[in-house]
Amino acid sequence: MPRLLATQSHVVHGYVGNKAATFPLQCLGWDVDCCNTVQFSNHTGYGMDKVFGTITTQDQLNQLLSGLFQEFSKDYDALLSGYLPNAESVECMGRHYSKFKRDNPNTLWLMDPVMGDEGELYVNEDVIPKYRELALSSDSGVDIITPNQFELEILCGKKINSLSDLQSALSFLHESIPIIIVTSCTPKIFNDDGYIYCVASMRNEQARIFHIPLIDSYFTGVGDLFSALIVDRVFKMLQNESSLPSFEDQINDVINVIQRVLHVTKALSSGDVKGKMGSVKGMKSAELKIIECRDLYDTTPLEKANFYSIINDQTFFHHKLE
Repeated sequence: MPRLLATQSHVVHGYVGNKAATFPLQCLGWDVDCCNTVQFSNHTGYGMDKVFGTITTQDQLNQLLSGLFQEFSKDYDALLSGYLPNAESVECMGRHYSKFKRDNPNTLWLMDPVMGDEGELYVNEDVIPKYRELALSSDSGVDIITPNQFELEILCGKKINSLSDLQSALSFLHESIPIIIVTSCTPKIFNDDGYIYCVASMRNEQARIFHIPLIDSYFTGVGDLFSALIVDRVFKMLQNESSLPSFEDQINDVINVIQRVLHVTKALSSGDVKGKMGSVKGMKSAELKIIECRDLYDTTPLEKANFYSIINDQTFFHHKLE
């Protein structure tokens, strides 16, 4: 049974961070160890005045990771890092994860550089150089990053306003990162509103663009679930390259799983209540139905997608649910 260490947020009520990632990974056969970077009563979507709890200090995080990697120096097949509250915690996680990767080069590391979205930072600006240092260093050991477009722009230091800008950003980051999955891009790049766009790129291969229908509600924890499922699919793909679906089919599969989870969540929500930032009733209704979706996380047969090179072609694949 493979073992994974996840260093990211924890909430007592609801499903974001480690609460969103752990159970799905366990359903997929992973033994998951959780290192919590914060412990909050609930996620911040309920409103900052309704969040209670503590932030793991740099010293506490350092003690936790030092103890884990000292006692279990070869135990982890994969590393996952998500929300880290400040520059010191990013530096601490990066230092320990990079050392573990140097000692265990076959371990897979997915780093979600959680900084913000849609032009708004969630963290202090001093976090940015720490994430850029990890993302741009060929010695850090990061294998996969899952930024949104805003976070991709931060890492590259440039705005992305066109397909050529997007390709340049991917090429720039591929100098240090083998796999880049941009979880959401602005529809303006593709001249086609009403959809979410996910871009998946492996070094030295054509990038794949996924055209995903919007669901009319606001959900939290989706990125954390997405990253967890990506770790599972990529790890298993690399272990059994000849017998499992290709990289693009694996990404397509994860997107299908996410869409099913969101549809189940919406179907089981209270009437017509929609998730909305700052609304307790809306946020509670839109909490991901992680337990109810326990049978959905595994790979299922899917209609093969049609993909395109973001350099030469612009025929979008319209993602369909089964």
